[in-house]
Amino acid sequence: MKINNDLFLGLVFFGSAFSLKFLPSFDIAALKFFNSFLFNSTFFTYFTEFGNGWFVVALVIPLLSFISFTSKTMMHVPMQALILSGIYIGLIVQIMKEEIFPFTRPALEVIEGINYVEPIFRYATFPSGHAATIFGVILIWLHLGFQGNRFPKHKTGVIINPISKLITFSVLGFASFVALSRVIIAAHWFTDILASLGLVLILRSTLTFAKVYYHLMEGNIAKYFSYFLVFIAWIGIIFFDITEYF
Repeated sequence: MKINNDLFLGLVFFGSAFSLKFLPSFDIAALKFFNSFLFNSTFFTYFTEFGNGWFVVALVIPLLSFISFTSKTMMHVPMQALILSGIYIGLIVQIMKEEIFPFTRPALEVIEGINYVEPIFRYATFPSGHAATIFGVILIWLHLGFQGNRFPKHKTGVIINPISKLITFSVLGFASFVALSRVIIAAHWFTDILASLGLVLILRSTLTFAKVYYHLMEGNIAKYFSYFLVFIAWIGIIFFDITEYF
């Protein structure tokens, strides 16, 4: 694979996060710093769920797809592109957390002065599923919306103007806040968030391959499957407890 910016940065972030895992004093200091911003437990209890896969599929992905469809400054990103990406990211995160990296969550440590927000998770932690999901959906949406015109079937030019920059900074800020909320509520360590960002950048680098690009963007089966998953996600939110996701 050719080293591009996403791949290089992803390897740096993920490698740094893994290395810092062996300096627990760093993670503890970072946890105390971010936990100090826990100004309202009720707010963060709900806000952090924007990284929950159910909420991302039901709310975030349809909204992002609609924004790209109505925008004159970016290409339309169909829901299936983001849902398929989210599924792949989720599977990889689960394998890494459960089978590869044996790191535990802050709730298993005795840390003085930390305020935990329910629900308190006590199982695998590295990388963060919530952070990887929201970073993945946002970063892949930005790539497809503003850079996808490099491929033959999509020759429409996309002009990067102030509105495009505003959209970019807004969604990146939102994703970062959601990801860091996992540390603010003491559900994850900061290194878990850093690893999630690195993993997503590594995966986003594969979009330089035309086959990967078309796999996400084309196909009626994937399109109708994405509609079905959005419906299921809403059912899950309305009728079931879906807070214990990742």
